[in-house]
Amino acid sequence: MTDDERPAVAGDVIDLELLISMANQIGDFFASYPPERAREGLRNHLRINWDPRMRNALLAHIDAGGDGLDLHVIKGAQLLRQKAADKSGYYGPPQH
Repeated sequence: MTDDERPAVAGDVIDLELLISMANQIGDFFASYPPERAREGLRNHLRINWDPRMRNALLAHIDAGGDGLDLHVIKGAQLLRQKAADKSGYYGPPQH
């Protein structure tokens, strides 16, 4: 991988603006789903495809107010805090 192909990095994590943009794009994909399915889809995508440092940076940004993030993205990302989010692989819809 050349330097031009590497993502913008701030410290150990991709640039926050890029994380926000990527999270909102994922949220846009799931926006047409019913709300509960949209949240679970976003949660699953972040958990399976994002590095833990990226997820932690996103959650820290949400804790700081979540500026720039769509509300449905915030709600889906917050599901990462559930104990089940630590399990590997797809684990289906939220349990009630």
